[in-house]
Amino acid sequence: MHKVIHKRIFWGLLILSSLLAVLILRLAWVQLLLKNQPVPGAEYSLAQMAEIQSERETVLDSGRGRLYDRSGKPLAGETVWAAAFFPQEEQPAADISPGAEAGTEPQRRLAAILGVPYEQLQSRISGVKEPFLWPSATTKTPQALTPQQAQEVEHLGLGGVRVLPFSRRYENEASGRQWLGYMSEASKTKAKDSPTGLRTPLTGTDGLEKTLEPLLQGVGHTEAYAQVDARGNRLPGSPIKVKAPGNPYYPLSIYTTIDKQLQAGIEQLVTEAGLKEGAVVVLDTKNGDIQAMVSLPFYNPGHVSPEGGEWNNRALQAAAPGSIFKIVTAAAALEAGITSPDEKFYCSGHYDKFGLSCQNGKGHGSLTLAQGFAVSCNTVFASLAERLSGAQLQATALALGLGRDVGWQAKDTLGLPLLRPLAGEQPGTIFTTLLPDDGGARVQTAIGQRDARVTPLQAANLVVTLLHGGKVRAPRILQRVAFRNGQTLKELPGHLAPASSGEISDSTSRLLLSWMRLVVTEGTGRRLQDAHWPLAGKSGTAQTLVKGAPRNNQWFIGYGPVDHPRYAVSIAVENVAPGSAHTATKLFGQVFDLLAASSGA
Repeated sequence: MHKVIHKRIFWGLLILSSLLAVLILRLAWVQLLLKNQPVPGAEYSLAQMAEIQSERETVLDSGRGRLYDRSGKPLAGETVWAAAFFPQEEQPAADISPGAEAGTEPQRRLAAILGVPYEQLQSRISGVKEPFLWPSATTKTPQALTPQQAQEVEHLGLGGVRVLPFSRRYENEASGRQWLGYMSEASKTKAKDSPTGLRTPLTGTDGLEKTLEPLLQGVGHTEAYAQVDARGNRLPGSPIKVKAPGNPYYPLSIYTTIDKQLQAGIEQLVTEAGLKEGAVVVLDTKNGDIQAMVSLPFYNPGHVSPEGGEWNNRALQAAAPGSIFKIVTAAAALEAGITSPDEKFYCSGHYDKFGLSCQNGKGHGSLTLAQGFAVSCNTVFASLAERLSGAQLQATALALGLGRDVGWQAKDTLGLPLLRPLAGEQPGTIFTTLLPDDGGARVQTAIGQRDARVTPLQAANLVVTLLHGGKVRAPRILQRVAFRNGQTLKELPGHLAPASSGEISDSTSRLLLSWMRLVVTEGTGRRLQDAHWPLAGKSGTAQTLVKGAPRNNQWFIGYGPVDHPRYAVSIAVENVAPGSAHTATKLFGQVFDLLAASSGA
């Protein structure tokens, strides 16, 4: 009997020993041989996955490239200080816990710094299992701390609370920077840098975020993390760590031609003026660089409503130009030799054909072409249109950079077959058809009505073209691309945008510029004589229909200071009630006063 029992014990121990040996061998196999092998369906090894599963992280930086203004001020991807909260270690008296009287004073001070009630802070961080960055009460994005606040939070010495640098993509305020664009979820793209696959990547959806997407894509996230136990508490003694890709070259830094301070100043001006729809464009007259481009209504890139349409860049959308198109008509007539600056016209207030009249039906009497330009006489320009052909008007408009894309672009640049930052630019139109060459169509187009459509960017560039003797420049919004370490990857020099139909002469350009000065001294822009700088320009009012109701587009374009032109500006105030005060002219003066003040002149 005892032999049977001993035999059973022997075999039982042998089986248990065998199973234990197999288990030990399996563990050794996993620990020594399989730990560095990738897990099927994942990019990480078994050892890495084990470590990752015990980590809880919060993203500090998506790794996306940065956008800067002309002087290096951040436009997208600004680094700010944020308060980060992590799971606490499991201990009887945690550094931050409800009811812990010892140490409540530092927590109350933290609540004051964050601008929230102490009870709200305690409720939010009590028993936290996932790290998070303290959100702003208004935007729900991480709240930015001042350097002084950041230093004070660190000195509080609270466990599980750190101040870390966070890359804030946008300022989360409504602005007129539609050229910047926005981002949205790229649902069809695999989140390669997320081991769980739960982090949804974002991709540029409009503006520079979209056109520069291949250049802005990063090489991975920067994360702050802590290791936790099965209950979600931070492992005792485990530090809070930060891990980043560590690539010295990426993400890229892209420098625009925008002046951030000027852009903000103009946004404030249009807000104070109560503008609802339209655009303001400021170009550097030396090279056509875009220094400011404001579109209305404003949009918030962090909270875009696709249905609202606020994200559309009105500066790149064509609208009826009204009398600013008379620059084209005058240029066509002068180039064709069918008139002269001193030719006499007579305006009774009504043109015999096509039901055309001057403003309010008031006649200008006898006047020269130069004077007709200054007071924007429809009779004068209708007369010129009847002498011109539609082809002549069309060719002159093209030569001046209208009716076609003029924004800067470059082929085979930075690995792209075509780098076109302002991809949303509309070409506009002069005529929808030239056949048959209808006199009524010519007359209406010659004063900026009927089929004529011009973008505010083209209108500002038209002024730059005249200042360059008829040579059309391509307005540039990008100037340089640099690696993360500051080394320049590519300079993006400006260039011309010539038309196949040629260009207007330097003499015609100079004559038109002098007439634009006459507009301010004797014509429709006389209210600008009190501006800080002497200015020159051309006003315009176009009649439109919006949902069947009569509306007006107001324009004023020009340059200054007259003696040494530095800036070309176009103002478009769209869809205002007929008979409204000409806000575009007033705003033109205000923008130039801002430019004068910012230039220290």
